[in-house]
Amino acid sequence: MNAKILIIDDNEILNELLQDILSDAGYKIFTALNGEEGKAKLREVKPDLVILDLQLPDTSGLQILEEINEGLDVIQVIVLTGFGTVESAISAMKLGASDYLMKPISNEKLLISVEKNLKHLMLLRDIENLREVDRRQYKFNYIISNSDKMKEIYSLALSAAKSDRSTVLIEGESGTGKEYLARFIHFRSKRRDGPFVEINCAAIPENLMESELFGYEPGAFTDARTTKKGQIELSRGGTVFLDEIGELTPILQAKLLRFLDTMTFKRVGGNTDITMDVRVIAATNKNLIDAMERGEFRDDLFFRLKVLYLNIPPLRERREEVEVFATALLNEYSKSLKKKVKGFSESAMKRLMEYSWPGNIRELKNVIERAIIVADKEKIYPRHLALPSTSRDESSSRFSQVTTNGNINFQEVLDGAAREMLVEALKKANGNKSKAARFLNMQRHVFLYQLEKLNVTV
Repeated sequence: MNAKILIIDDNEILNELLQDILSDAGYKIFTALNGEEGKAKLREVKPDLVILDLQLPDTSGLQILEEINEGLDVIQVIVLTGFGTVESAISAMKLGASDYLMKPISNEKLLISVEKNLKHLMLLRDIENLREVDRRQYKFNYIISNSDKMKEIYSLALSAAKSDRSTVLIEGESGTGKEYLARFIHFRSKRRDGPFVEINCAAIPENLMESELFGYEPGAFTDARTTKKGQIELSRGGTVFLDEIGELTPILQAKLLRFLDTMTFKRVGGNTDITMDVRVIAATNKNLIDAMERGEFRDDLFFRLKVLYLNIPPLRERREEVEVFATALLNEYSKSLKKKVKGFSESAMKRLMEYSWPGNIRELKNVIERAIIVADKEKIYPRHLALPSTSRDESSSRFSQVTTNGNINFQEVLDGAAREMLVEALKKANGNKSKAARFLNMQRHVFLYQLEKLNVTV
């Protein structure tokens, strides 16, 4: 690392000595003999590390340290202190200094401290780069485009991001982008540097759900030999995303409500309340109002979650976005898969626009990715699209067959579409149920339940 180091010390002899030692070690050195000169060099040089004397003729080193923390990029600071000013050094550490050295300075201790701090700086920058990748990834690329409804949701999501304590409830069909929207809110909020912890309430067995959420203490049950933190506790300072919230049992709904009201909880088998600073975002593909009427979901929890409410419409209700999404996905997958696919044929785009997309954006992503993989031309043609061959006329005919007394039996329509998707997935997976579940982005036990529910035989 060709690091830049700024030395701010009014002792010219010490200044030159430090410069010689660090220059010989391969670092690029800049110096300042007072506070004002040091401030100017900070802005001009933008050093990686500062060696700062706390006793300067025109200002306090602590004041310079405060300015570094407030207005500059990540900089490591080593403070220099003489005998009798250790308390000042401790104050400097509280303000963000990463190390302090006592005068007179040992060459060996100086080089060890500099090397250690520069390694830590590289780690901090790597972490920040990863966070920036996440932030760029969740910039609403697949949430907002031409739809007025989605522009409204975008505006509400930005408001939710600014209010980083209020709970958020996101409703929408499977595959509409609920998790994507939750991550967008997290990475646009002040909690962006904290963890984003996702809990799929439908994927965890009922008897394990409480300990998964809240953790447990030794002796809570037979195999509980040590303390284990739950997912909510692991999300401290960040966001916990409760996906498929409608699948929680009434008992867990009550415990979640208490947590939301008090921001405290007890681990399973524990007696101590643990206080949390966390933002809760919940999502569901169920109609929770219907679930409340059936007595399956608590109305007090519903209203506690619904401080900020976002409902993502299915893709079939915003067909004007299909071309935008498909083009963006084509560009993304062409790059990642290193294929020279430049667009869609007119007939392929017509096919995409006419399809009903029961799997929403998730299904669109899978279709486009597969099309890029199998494409043998610079354009995508209908033969590359793994879509059912059913025409609109055929769909209308089948639609009319599931009516009763002239009225549409909505549940039969949904079950019929779901049955076709399950059968198609099993065909693609050559009967392998685990692989078929992955094709549909479903947990295996949920896939098996749907097979039994819809009487699909292999």
